[in-house]
Amino acid sequence: MSKKLSESLEQYHLLQHPFYLAWNEGKLSRAHLALYAGEYGSFINLISKGWQQVGETAIAKEETEHFVIWQDFASSIGSKAIGACLPAVKQLVSTTEANYQTYAGALGALYAFEAQQPGTTSSKLVGLRKHYGSWNADETYFEIHANDFEEPALLLDKINQLNETDRAAALAACESTCKALWDALSGIMDAQLN
Repeated sequence: MSKKLSESLEQYHLLQHPFYLAWNEGKLSRAHLALYAGEYGSFINLISKGWQQVGETAIAKEETEHFVIWQDFASSIGSKAIGACLPAVKQLVSTTEANYQTYAGALGALYAFEAQQPGTTSSKLVGLRKHYGSWNADETYFEIHANDFEEPALLLDKINQLNETDRAAALAACESTCKALWDALSGIMDAQLN
C-alpha cells in the first residue's frame, strides 16, 4: 500500500511545483506570499478536522493551535484574511471536506499532506531565511513541522490496518487531495495581483 501512496505523492510532489520552486529561488513577491498565506490557510484550518475524524483528538487539538500559528505567519507577511477565494483553493477545501466524511477518506487526505509536510516546510523555511529574511516573517509554523515524521508514520500504520475496500478508498482520497493541493498552488501562482 505504501508503494501506491508514494506513487500518488510523486505524481503531484509539491516540492516540484513551480510555486515552491519560485519560493526557493526568491522569485515571489511579498504580495504573492501574502496571497498564498491567506488562501492556503483555509486548508490549514481543516487539518484538525481530519485528525478528529480519525480519532486522534490530541493531534486535532494541536493542529488547531498550529492554525493560530499559521495565522501569525500570514499576518507577518501582510495577509489580510484567511479564506478560500480562488476557485482552485475552493476546490481544495471542497475536496478535503468531502474526503473527511469517512474514516478511510480522512486517512488518505491527511496522508497526502502530512507525508509531504516535513519536506515542504523545511524547504520553505530555508527559502524564507535565504531570500525573504528582511520581511521578518514569522517562521514558527515551519520550524514546528520541519521534522514532523511521526504523523505520516501514524497515518500509514492506520491505512495499512484497513480492509481492502477501505484501503482503496484511502488511496483515492490521497490521490484526489494530492491533485487538489497541486492545483491550489497553481491557482495561487497564476492569480493576477494588483
